[in-house]
Amino acid sequence: MHFDRYTCGILSVKDGAHENPWRTLIWPLAKDTPALYHAIFSLSAFHCSKKNPSLKVYGMEHMHRSIACMVQDIQNMRADAALATSLALAFADTWDRDTRSCIQHLRGAKALVSQVAGPGLQAGLCAADLDRIRFLYNTWLYMDVIARLTSLEESGDQKIDLSILQLPKKAVHEIDPLMGCATTLFPLIDRVAQLIQRVRKTNSNSISLVSEAIELKRRVEQWEPHDWFEPPEDPTSEVQHSIQIAHAYRWATILYLHQAVPEMPFEPASELAKRVLLLLATVPPSSRTTIIQMFPLLAAGCETDQEEDRQWVLSRWKSIQTRLMLGSSDRCIDVVHEVWMRRDQFEAEKQRRQFRWAGRSNSLNDREPVERDGLPYGNVAPGNISNAFMFAKESYGRPAAEDRVISSRGTGNPRRSSAVSPLENIEFEKTVRGKLHWVSVMQEWDWEVFLG
Repeated sequence: MHFDRYTCGILSVKDGAHENPWRTLIWPLAKDTPALYHAIFSLSAFHCSKKNPSLKVYGMEHMHRSIACMVQDIQNMRADAALATSLALAFADTWDRDTRSCIQHLRGAKALVSQVAGPGLQAGLCAADLDRIRFLYNTWLYMDVIARLTSLEESGDQKIDLSILQLPKKAVHEIDPLMGCATTLFPLIDRVAQLIQRVRKTNSNSISLVSEAIELKRRVEQWEPHDWFEPPEDPTSEVQHSIQIAHAYRWATILYLHQAVPEMPFEPASELAKRVLLLLATVPPSSRTTIIQMFPLLAAGCETDQEEDRQWVLSRWKSIQTRLMLGSSDRCIDVVHEVWMRRDQFEAEKQRRQFRWAGRSNSLNDREPVERDGLPYGNVAPGNISNAFMFAKESYGRPAAEDRVISSRGTGNPRRSSAVSPLENIEFEKTVRGKLHWVSVMQEWDWEVFLG
């Protein structure tokens, strides 16, 4: 069966004979749950459809059957089986389309998560049931956070009592099938993603938002994985691989936050991206953790400007394509190429402007600096100071390309460049509001690619 042999393997970073929860915990439920049975068949059909596009028809057919069974039997279904069905349908939707319809399933899944983890179900749970509930919650959290990275839809706060699912800090933890060693990091990524959603919906960042971002940045920077993990049976998935990927997510999240709130002091985006790519590069492409590398690879890969680095990024995308066999990785590669093309054109135009300005500067070396209104800086009256600095303030908010070159090179009058914040070390067009950012390209193309 394709689900057992192939699809399970792209839904978990550990795929040993007895450790993939989709095989050991979810498939047994499907035998007595028609909605889940059809959802799993839909999942498998969409997974096969890249090689055989005609299977999309069967994928849609099983999806509709699954939804019909859910509507008809929801009152009689086990809560964990209903949740598993919703998550399988959400995955199937992302493999067929993008995150818009996936989010609808995740909203329904959130209500089921509350039921599954509710206090009424905690009494008398056996170990297998508890493992299933923990797995389903973690899967929902992973999908909800990943979907939010590209979507603008909000789902509200996650007020769910998770005490039943928590293990002692010093316990030996299992590698999560999708979050790896980052189960405690994803709630922080979720908060960052929600903040970035707010940024993308506004034209400027408020003081309170910047303050909130600084606190989030501090918490993400200080995050560390648990000390002890149970090694997977799967020989292609090592604990160290998952730890490296967790840290790649951490730095990719900080990079994304930097591009949303450039008012905060940060390392340059290129340095943050290099950290992410180095972490990914230390994990061999044969590792099963390639199935969860899409977000950090996209976030950091778009920042590369050297041909050798770009070729490595593309080679890693090729490994992901080969492993996943999903259209989402193809769309990510299209986005990466588009970002690179736009940024190359942007840099070329910036250089042309710089050369033109250098030529003009040489002819004006002996002149006194003059403001836009024709008055020399030294002759600006006190009442005209605001006008004299109007151009500098505009540059701080959203500098024009030519003025960015001037301020970044230190050319021009020092009074003008001093008005530019020393904390702003990223050009506007490379922020999440600019046209040179991957999330803006997706928005222009009306894509919300699921990066997982």
